[in-house]
Amino acid sequence: MPVLVIVSGLVMFAACSAVNVASRLRGDMPTDVPCKEAVEFAMAELPERATHAKCESHGVMDRSYRGTWQMPQADVDTWVTRYFTDREPPPAPGIPSQCATDLCVTVHRDPMAESTKGAYDIGLDIRFTPDGTAHVSYSSTDY
Repeated sequence: MPVLVIVSGLVMFAACSAVNVASRLRGDMPTDVPCKEAVEFAMAELPERATHAKCESHGVMDRSYRGTWQMPQADVDTWVTRYFTDREPPPAPGIPSQCATDLCVTVHRDPMAESTKGAYDIGLDIRFTPDGTAHVSYSSTDY
């Protein structure tokens, strides 16, 4: 009887391990990655004074990244202007927006363009705080 319990336990462990590996290969489970890697996927650099950065990757063949960090609010415009010149313009004054934060940046790059490397779609939701900090939520995909 103890041998049967041990064998069935090993079989369950192997089955769960196989499912976990398959899920990671399909991209079903997030993997922690350096935010430097996540932001480079969008052809940008992590802001120099970013803090509390935490990023994750999803997918193997098709990739996506998500992350959050904080940075000085004073650095936001320079950083966004430097790396996301191809962002969509904000809505005109008086036009309703789906942006629920202080600044939303949306970029859609042509996947067939020779200049496109990495992410096709990039999103930044940036919330400013009274202490001069900007809280950034980042996402990018190549599908």
